Amino acid sequence: MTKLYSDRPVLTYSEDEFGGLLARVLSPSRPLQSEEFLRGRHQQLADIKQALYQPGRHVLIHGLRGVGKSSLAQTAAFTLAREQDPILVGCDRHSTFQSIVREIFDEVEKRDPRVRQKSTEIGASLARFGITVGAKVQTAQGAVEHPASTNDAVRLIQFLCDEFTANPVIVIDEFDQITSASEQEHFANFIKSVSDKHVGAKFIFCGIGESVDAIMSAHGSADRYFHTEGLGQLPWEAREEIINEAAEAVGVVVDRDTSLRVARISDGFPHYVHFLSEKLFWRVFSDHGDGVATPLHFSDAMLSASQAMQMRLRSPYELATRKYNNDYETVLWAAADGHELSRRSTDIFGSYERIMDQIESPPLDRKKFNQRLNGLKKSSHASILTGSRAGWYEFTEKMIRGYVRLRAETSGVRLEIDHPNAPKRHV
Repeated sequence: MTKLYSDRPVLTYSEDEFGGLLARVLSPSRPLQSEEFLRGRHQQLADIKQALYQPGRHVLIHGLRGVGKSSLAQTAAFTLAREQDPILVGCDRHSTFQSIVREIFDEVEKRDPRVRQKSTEIGASLARFGITVGAKVQTAQGAVEHPASTNDAVRLIQFLCDEFTANPVIVIDEFDQITSASEQEHFANFIKSVSDKHVGAKFIFCGIGESVDAIMSAHGSADRYFHTEGLGQLPWEAREEIINEAAEAVGVVVDRDTSLRVARISDGFPHYVHFLSEKLFWRVFSDHGDGVATPLHFSDAMLSASQAMQMRLRSPYELATRKYNNDYETVLWAAADGHELSRRSTDIFGSYERIMDQIESPPLDRKKFNQRLNGLKKSSHASILTGSRAGWYEFTEKMIRGYVRLRAETSGVRLEIDHPNAPKRHV
């Protein structure tokens, strides 16, 4: 494994150098494609590679949104592809079996325009997907005289195996976007035919949990053609590896408390680990100091991250707080006070009283406060809080907690700093 670590301290980099190096070791905005940077998924990757030694088998990766399904799929695909890079296509709510097969052909043609010129012998099969030989591909809305069949699609994929690469690896991402039972049945029948007819292509499907049941139930024997890989959140060790190895690579010093803090707030979602680390390292770089991450760097980075994600986090916040009065908002701010991610209701009430004193407003009595706090666990309030055990509360999604802190700060309420090593603001 190639190490990108540098013996240069962070303060010796120009902004362009630092940004370029950071982009090499962190990837918050696009899937990973190399084993070098994949953390916590090595067993799943090994299982996929071993499963695909078996002819006629394909892969279905499922899990919560944001757990790294696309990174695992693309890393596996690039590892397995022998002669050509894998073909990557994504689904949306307008996608159909017909349009996805057409997009696979389009991707191949972009790399090798000669493929279309060689396609006259299966012209009829191509036409059913809106592809005409010697002319442009019709748009998704273009009229196709006859619906495409499973056999047409299999002939097209076999043609690509013959003329482009013998064993193409094809990733179909966001498969959960295809909700039509008939379209799912087309895919299930297609995969069965690809395997039964000994076509050399390997398919890797990705989607959130329900898509597994959808494709499996669409054909009674579909499970025999798939290796399924379910992903959960990253284990603790993998989260810390991402943070600490990236920090070492860019010359930033991160103490154990800070790396654990980022690891926990990320909730085990790789995107958040990369994103929060990126924000933290930029704060350290911009300080022009000694390259050591401080509690203040951490606090500023978390607020910056929450602000950057405002578009996604605003909706649950508004649902949780905008009811008949504004009582819920200050109770929610209190739940986000300090560095503890799981807090006793007694401590939250103490934070609440201090917040109400700051804004010079009379607090609710303890009974009404408890009613509001428990109300924030309900779906009518976005289930923004959860009860970890009797009398204890924490945020259901840890990143929302950062956004709540941001909203409190922008409303003029100063919360305790979000780091265990920081001095308290209030005594």
